[in-house]
Amino acid sequence: MSGAGKKPSYNAGRRIGWLMTAIIAAIVLYSAGWFWAADMVDRTVTASANDEDASLRFSCPGQDVRGFPFRIGVFCDAFEVAAVDGSFAASGNAVRSAAQIYDLRRVVAEIDSPVTVYDGTGMAFHFDWSMGRINAVAAPVNERMVAFEADDIRIGLDGVGELARADRLGLFAREAGTAVEVAMRPRALTVDPALVGDLALPPVGLDVDLRLEDWASTWASGPVSAGTGIVNRAALLLTDDRGVIIDGPFSLSADGLISGDFTVRIVDVPGVLAAARDVVPEFAPQIETLAAATPRQASMPDDELSLSFTVREGRVFAGLLPLGRIPPIRLDLSSGL
Repeated sequence: MSGAGKKPSYNAGRRIGWLMTAIIAAIVLYSAGWFWAADMVDRTVTASANDEDASLRFSCPGQDVRGFPFRIGVFCDAFEVAAVDGSFAASGNAVRSAAQIYDLRRVVAEIDSPVTVYDGTGMAFHFDWSMGRINAVAAPVNERMVAFEADDIRIGLDGVGELARADRLGLFAREAGTAVEVAMRPRALTVDPALVGDLALPPVGLDVDLRLEDWASTWASGPVSAGTGIVNRAALLLTDDRGVIIDGPFSLSADGLISGDFTVRIVDVPGVLAAARDVVPEFAPQIETLAAATPRQASMPDDELSLSFTVREGRVFAGLLPLGRIPPIRLDLSSGL
C-alpha cells in the first residue's frame, strides 16, 4: 500500500530544459520575424522611391534597415526629395530613423545638417544646426502629427547670407479632425534687419499656437489660399517675464488679407515701451499715447495692459482709430502632413 501512494519524483532538470527550449524557440521566431519585417520595410522604401506615379521623388543612398532587437528604422547616408511638379526640392546629410516594435506608427528620426531647400523659383535656403530631430505619428488618418526640434539653428539664402538664427527651434503640426493645430517656439531668435524694415531687433522668443479650422482637407487637396482659425497664443517675448501676447479668432481671404478681433496683452509695460523706443523711436509717442489712453483693468497687475484691436481685410483699428495695415499673407502650401 505504501508503494502505491508514493508521489512521482520532481524532475527539475527536465522542466528547466523544456523552459530553455521554449525561450530559445521564442528568440529564434522573434529574430526571424524582425528580419522579415526589416526586409519588408527595405522593399517598401525602395518601391516608394521608384514609384513613377508618386507626387514626390526621393533617394536614400546607403539605405539600410537597423535597430534589432527592439527597434526598426531606415538609415541613409544622405537624402534627396523633390516634388514632381517642381514646387520644391530638398537635400541633406545622413538620416537615422527608429520606431519601437510595439508602436510602429510613431517614428523618431535624426537629420544631420546642412539641409538645402529649393523653392519653385530655384532659390536655395540653407539650414544648419547642431542637432535636428523629427518626431512623427503616421497613422491613423486625421490623427497624424509631426514635430521638429533643432539646436543652434541658422537659416541662410544663396546670394544674401544668413537670414535668421536661434538657440533652439521647435515646430509642431497635428491633424485634429478637419482642423490643423500648429505651434512654433524659437528661442533667442535674431533676424536680418533687411527682413524687418531695417529694424535692429534684439534677440527675442516666440511662442505661437494656432488652430486652423477645416484646413487639413484643403492642404491635402491643393494649395491653401483662404480659411479661418483661432490664435490661441502668439507671444513676442523680450525676456521670460516681458513681452506682448495676442489671441483671438481670425480669417484669411483668398487675397491673403487677414481679418479678426484680437486681444493684445502687454506684460511689463515700462520695459516693453523702453524696448519699443530703442527699436522704433519714431513710433514711441504714438505707443505711449495709446497706452495712456487705455483704461487700466482692476483685475490686472499695475505693469500689465490689455488692448483690443480689430483687423478688417488687413486694416488695423483700435476702436475707430486706424493704426496701419498688415500686408497680404501667402501660405502657398501644396500638401498636408
